[in-house]
Amino acid sequence: MPRLRDNVLANYAGHMWVALMGFAFVPAYLRYLGAEQFGMVAFMLSLQSISLLLDFGVGVFLNRELAQRAHDPERRGGIARLIRSFEWLVWPMAAIIAVAIFACSGSLSAHWLKLDNLTQSDADHAIKLIGMTVALLWPSSFYTAALSGLEQQLRLNALVMAFATLRYAGVLAVLMFTDTGLQGFLCWYAIVAGAQTVCSAWLLWKTIPAATLPLGFDLQEILGARHFALGVFALTALGLLLNQLDKLTLSALRPLQEFGYYAIAVTVSGGLGRLVQPMFSAVYPRLSRLVGSGQQQELANLYHLASQIVAVVIAAIAGVICTYPGPVLLLWTGNAEISSQVALPLALLFAGTAINGTLNLPYALQLAHGWTRLATFANLVSVLIAIPLYVIAIKQFGMTGAASVWFAINLCNFLFGLPLMHRRLLRGELRTWYLHDILPPALSTTIICLMARTMHPQVDRDLAGVVWLILLGIATLFSATVASGGVRRMLVRYIRSDRSLR
Repeated sequence: MPRLRDNVLANYAGHMWVALMGFAFVPAYLRYLGAEQFGMVAFMLSLQSISLLLDFGVGVFLNRELAQRAHDPERRGGIARLIRSFEWLVWPMAAIIAVAIFACSGSLSAHWLKLDNLTQSDADHAIKLIGMTVALLWPSSFYTAALSGLEQQLRLNALVMAFATLRYAGVLAVLMFTDTGLQGFLCWYAIVAGAQTVCSAWLLWKTIPAATLPLGFDLQEILGARHFALGVFALTALGLLLNQLDKLTLSALRPLQEFGYYAIAVTVSGGLGRLVQPMFSAVYPRLSRLVGSGQQQELANLYHLASQIVAVVIAAIAGVICTYPGPVLLLWTGNAEISSQVALPLALLFAGTAINGTLNLPYALQLAHGWTRLATFANLVSVLIAIPLYVIAIKQFGMTGAASVWFAINLCNFLFGLPLMHRRLLRGELRTWYLHDILPPALSTTIICLMARTMHPQVDRDLAGVVWLILLGIATLFSATVASGGVRRMLVRYIRSDRSLR
């Protein structure tokens, strides 16, 4: 069985590489495509996120189910049959996604997107290519969830890193050496998406234990998943809708160019999610196994330690970005207009995403127990409140209004959702989570960032500015680590054990 530490490190390596690839090339994409066509790329990413609804919770179910079956000698032999049964649903659904986006391309280009320089014909063709890309990539999430449940993070992240490099760096070559523009960009994404799905499927089938049951479609495997999977589907549907409401509303109410600017802020704030997801992906299967074996003390220890690690990472990065949003954007894009317009929305988006990130481990704990009702209810209430708020805020304040609503919704979930969860799961641990897991790194980082802002209120786009931001990042990470008791003790134990082996 792979060690949890190795899985966490592999996940962080993979997600950080993907984030680096995405951040490094966005300024070049903007230079070759412009803000409006980059807005079309952001629209594709929104459709990719929405398409995840159509797995009906199967990915989360598989992750939990395989984590438990892989360590049960009596059930290991049925893993191959389980996966083959769901494959009979996954691939037809991918075809349905492609057909649906193709069919809606004309309406989306004519009535949804607010085009300026891009013609309706070009937008219609682009949306058709987006449909192909989304459909080809969609099955890979199924295979990724299965590999994660089998705790194959090392192999999985090697695959993810390879295709991230192909996707982000390869498409730049297309833009530089051909005159295909947006069409070439989307065609390359479609090719890489198909190749990634095929390779993910090959890796999974190479990894799963030998089958003791005949391969084929087994209706009982599908039916056995229905209660938990449908609960996850409802939860995921509402969660994805909540995550996309700002972008969908903004794309419908404001010019596509403004949506392109907002997409830049979303890209930066989304990078924080890539630093939280590795911990979730590694810890969720282990939490599921501990729940299944009834190891409550080990479960609580892992829950708190993982929450503290996430809090340290989030506090260090969010502190720097929220303190200097404009300079960070200027250093990244080299565009003064973008940095001035997007700075405040970025700070609000990043703060909301940071709060959301701290809720990932409590969410994993709920899924490990097979309990989806609370999170579903919280997302439903959030969506019902957010819809009118987004419309009003975006009409009045544009990007800043959208980011403000996102921040407020996550703050409410942080303050009111956690107490409800801990009334049922790990009772008596709420105070520890708030006061020992989250507060110390957040408070220490806030103090460091306020001092830095007072000492150096403006950061220029030069070597001194870069050095200042790097030093601030190191200072916030160090202070958050020292303030977090669990992380500090873990590092001390690791250093001492490493020295003892020399």
